Amino acid sequence: MPYHLFVYEGRPFVYHLGLGKCLSVSPEAYELLALRQTMSKEEATQAFLAKRPDAEAVVRETETLEDCGFFEPAETGFETDDEQFEQALARRYEKDPWSHLELSLSERCNLACRYCYCGTCRDELPNNGLMPWETAKRAIDWLFARCRGQDVSITFFGGEPLLNKDVLKRAVAYSQELASAKGVQTTFVTTTNATLMDDETAELIAKNNFGLMVSLDGPQNLHDAQCPTRDGSGSWDLAVAGIRRLMKVRKRVTVRCTMAHPVPDMLKLVRFFTDFGFTRIVLGSVENPQFPSACDFTDEDRASEERQLTEKVVPWMLSELAAGRKPVYDPFADIEEAFKSAEPPTPSFFHCGACRGNMTVGADGALFPCHRFVGLRDWTLGSVEKGPDLDRCRKFWRDYRACVKEHCAGCWAYRLCGGPCPWRIARADGTFAMDPSVCEDAKRRICQGAWYLELKKDQENKHQQKGEIRK
Repeated sequence: MPYHLFVYEGRPFVYHLGLGKCLSVSPEAYELLALRQTMSKEEATQAFLAKRPDAEAVVRETETLEDCGFFEPAETGFETDDEQFEQALARRYEKDPWSHLELSLSERCNLACRYCYCGTCRDELPNNGLMPWETAKRAIDWLFARCRGQDVSITFFGGEPLLNKDVLKRAVAYSQELASAKGVQTTFVTTTNATLMDDETAELIAKNNFGLMVSLDGPQNLHDAQCPTRDGSGSWDLAVAGIRRLMKVRKRVTVRCTMAHPVPDMLKLVRFFTDFGFTRIVLGSVENPQFPSACDFTDEDRASEERQLTEKVVPWMLSELAAGRKPVYDPFADIEEAFKSAEPPTPSFFHCGACRGNMTVGADGALFPCHRFVGLRDWTLGSVEKGPDLDRCRKFWRDYRACVKEHCAGCWAYRLCGGPCPWRIARADGTFAMDPSVCEDAKRRICQGAWYLELKKDQENKHQQKGEIRK
């Protein structure tokens, strides 16, 4: 059958692989749909009515689903045709314009976060310092030469990019000059710990409407424990002062909080960041697949995260909605968008912009699939002087596809998941190795998201009914 059945928090659901729709159904309909997975329509109906002779309405419910196409053949969305994949590779690296690039302005950091993956406090990864202006300029020239009239986006990353403010400012000004000459628009994105934020840089970010994310790991005791400075002192006061400078000149500021083992109280974090004034909250977990650390999330942490979302965070989200406020933390926004879309999600052959839009120029000019790979020399893709090695870019996605194909081709969740993040299944030696826990995390979030959206719908219906009664 082209659908997947699951129960979350006692609520039965059916998800159609082809339509990309998820519906809450009655327990009886769930039972009949389960029978139809192993029997013909007639056999399943007879077997069901033999146990529940008064359940004609349930049979009609499933027939309504049939009228909507719920029993039509459907694929998971994973394209198994290798020829089509090769054609997509050719378009990606031979025809499509190149309009986005990431610059690792600094592979140094003034902090020594306990969980950092990028080599600021580990010996395994080399540290190449600050990016010279000549390297940044060469990368920007290369990007504009290949944008083919498309608008351009540049992401400034690190380490801590504000350790290299001079190159940041010059890169913004120079990109705008080139954009004006070519008649295109240019946008900028950066992630910063904000400890080095001054009024001039805050104005630069606000004036140019940067896509912006600041790193803060919670209240002072938690943040200082996870994110000390290089000399071991706390970084909280510096970070908060920088964030306040930003908030003075722009209304919307997103915070990225990294949750390390053991998982903290998520609702306390959400309330803290909401009260602080952030307009969007992102809670991430520590994952270091190449060099596991004591800070990495464990299976127990993931179970606690799910439990906290169910028992604490979702009720808070519903209370915010009931009060007429949009929750500033919403881990299910992408799932809601997919379920509400008129068309089913159509995954790309490529999970993300790795080796393309997210390709990152290291401080020394080496190219990497994205910022997470910077410093892993077995993942280099060329240099800014010579340009990307397109054969290695193609190999990246061929190897990724070979690794995930068996798991993704028959997976019910693929249309919503799009496959695992390449970095999460990458190894330091330049190979991929599938990690089933990545898939389980994705499936669990989808099921939990479907449950939350049904609770949200129930609340909206009750609110509407109360309004009608008042009328």
